[in-house]
Amino acid sequence: DQLLSLGLSYKESWTADFKTSPLLPVPVTLHITNCFNSSLTVMVTANTTAGRPTPPKDTLPFMWSGMVQHKIEIPDHVTQSVNLTAVFSTPGVYNINQFTVSVLGESGVLPQVIDSTSLLRVDAL
Repeated sequence: DQLLSLGLSYKESWTADFKTSPLLPVPVTLHITNCFNSSLTVMVTANTTAGRPTPPKDTLPFMWSGMVQHKIEIPDHVTQSVNLTAVFSTPGVYNINQFTVSVLGESGVLPQVIDSTSLLRVDAL
């Protein structure tokens, strides 16, 4: 049985003028549903390297900005959202599934994963 159900919502395609603004901030929302029968403490860390495999060769690196670590208490069978900001500096295709989600419990840390690729495309004007 899985403890959490995870999902992302974001606009999948962006166009930016990198000549006038070198960075493109993009809002990304992580939806976390507690599938367990009691409250869970969850730690979200947005980091392109922490505990994650290197991105596929056909995707580019990016940065997370702002508050990149969130510790939240989620009641049983409730969905909560965490707002994140991804920052891009060049056009390309990016895999934004670059964060870790862990359940903090008496028996230690239980990592949870979204085991799919979440692609976002950035085009230049």
